[in-house]
Amino acid sequence: MNDKPMMISKRRRLKLLAALALSVASAPLLASVAWAADPLKVAMILPGPINDNDWNAGGYAGLQAAAKNLGIEVAYSENVADADAERVMRDYASRGYGLIFAHSFSYGDATLAVAEDFPDVDFMAGTAQNLADNVGTYDNPDYQGAYLTGMLSAGASKSGIIGWVGGNPAPNMLANYHAWTAGAKEVNPDVTVMISWLGSWFDPPKAKEAAIAQVEQGADVLSAQSVGVIDAAVEKKVLVIGAVSDQNHLGPEAVLTSVLWDLGPLVTEAAKSVIEDRWESKTWSYGIKEGSIRLADFHGLDANISPEVLKATEAKFEAIKAGDFVVPHDTSMVE
Repeated sequence: MNDKPMMISKRRRLKLLAALALSVASAPLLASVAWAADPLKVAMILPGPINDNDWNAGGYAGLQAAAKNLGIEVAYSENVADADAERVMRDYASRGYGLIFAHSFSYGDATLAVAEDFPDVDFMAGTAQNLADNVGTYDNPDYQGAYLTGMLSAGASKSGIIGWVGGNPAPNMLANYHAWTAGAKEVNPDVTVMISWLGSWFDPPKAKEAAIAQVEQGADVLSAQSVGVIDAAVEKKVLVIGAVSDQNHLGPEAVLTSVLWDLGPLVTEAAKSVIEDRWESKTWSYGIKEGSIRLADFHGLDANISPEVLKATEAKFEAIKAGDFVVPHDTSMVE
C-alpha cells in the first residue's frame, strides 16, 4: 500500500481550475487563461550527436515528430556525458519543461535524482530498470527486428561466422544480441556468433577496430550496434546490418538492410498523455505490432540471400506482427 500523500502537479491543478471555470458560464476568460497558462514543453538529452544516423538520430527524430504532431515546444541537448546528465535535466526542469526524455540507459540514476526534486515534472528514462512515481521508461524493441536480421545474416554468410559489436551490456543491447543469435541459429544451427563490447556508447574508431578484428577472424556479416562498424564493413568488403535508420547510404554495397526504429509514435503519445493528464509511470514499448520496428529496403542486396531464407524471414515478420510468434526477450549477461 502506498502511504505517500497524493501529489497534484501544477499542470494538473491548472487543468482542475480550467474544468471548474468552464462549468461557470460567467467565467469563460478565466478558463482560457487557466488552460493556456502552462503549455507543455518537452526536452530530450542524448549521449551522442543527433547526426549519428543511429540511436541519437532516432531519438531526435522522435522528438521532432512529436513537435510536429502536437504543435508543442521541444528542446534537446546532444553529447551529454553521464556526469553532466543530472545538471542538464535540472536545468530543463527548472525552466518549465514538463516532460523530459533521458535518452540513455546510463542516465538512469541521474533521472531518479532529478525527478525526486521535481515531482511536478514527468520523466522518461530510456531502457531504465528503476522507476518512480514520475519516472517511466521506454524500451527499444529492436530485438524483434534483430531476430529477423539474424535470420538474414546467417542466410547471407558464406563462412558461417557472423559478428556483433555493441557499446555496453545494457538490457536492450543484450536483448538485441540474443535475438540476433537466435534468429541466425534458426537458419543455421551451426553458425558462430562473435561479440565485442566497446565500453562506450559512442567511439567510432574503437567500433571500427573491433569490427575489423571480427572480420579478420572469419566474420563476413556484421551487426552494427555502434557507429563505426559500417566503416569497417565497407573497408573489408563484408555485409553489415544497420540500426535505427536506413543506413545503406553509409555503405551502398555493404549495408544489407537496417532495423528501423521510429520513436515518433511513442514520444508523441507520451507527450499527449501528459497534456491529457493520463501519463503513467510504466514501460512504454512500441515494436513491430505498433509499426515502430521494421526492416529497411535491401537496395538490391537481397541477391546475397536465398529465396527460401527471404521467404522464411518475411513469414516470421508477419507472425510477430500478428502475435503468433513472440521473440524471446533475453537480457542475460554475455561477456
